[in-house]
Amino acid sequence: MDLFRPKTVRIYQFKGTCPEYEDVPIRYSDIQLVTANRTMHISMKITLLADVDSDMKLWLFLKRCTSRDSLDTCETYNTIKINHFCRILNAKNKPWTMVVDQITPPVKCPLKKGDYEVKNSTFDGSAFDRFPVVNWYWMITVHLRDETTNEVLLCAFLEGQVAPI
Repeated sequence: MDLFRPKTVRIYQFKGTCPEYEDVPIRYSDIQLVTANRTMHISMKITLLADVDSDMKLWLFLKRCTSRDSLDTCETYNTIKINHFCRILNAKNKPWTMVVDQITPPVKCPLKKGDYEVKNSTFDGSAFDRFPVVNWYWMITVHLRDETTNEVLLCAFLEGQVAPI
């Protein structure tokens, strides 16, 4: 049964900026996605054009589709809003933990202006074990926002799925 099988995250498209938010202070670039041994590995550059002194909130706008080949079936599924993101940015056992742990130089709040890099990191599919995400194709828009002003600091877009290994 797929419910108990280990899972992996497969990303088919990852855009480090969004057309409507091209002037944001945090940007992903040179995104490389490679699959090895049925595991998705990601490398990318992260540029912070300014310090981010405030706490942040993470918003995930989720759309789900019946399959990658049936984008006409996509529907708005949910919006996940996580306030006080700085409190959990470096937390363990989160879907983003493996990526954040691979950022060099290490990142923590308050975020400092500069260039950062992620090399050959993975997403932990087991973080999704309790969620009904398998068997859907997902389109996710990510906003990282200033906790106080609500300004969009980062906008990214990705498409993919969580699948049994």
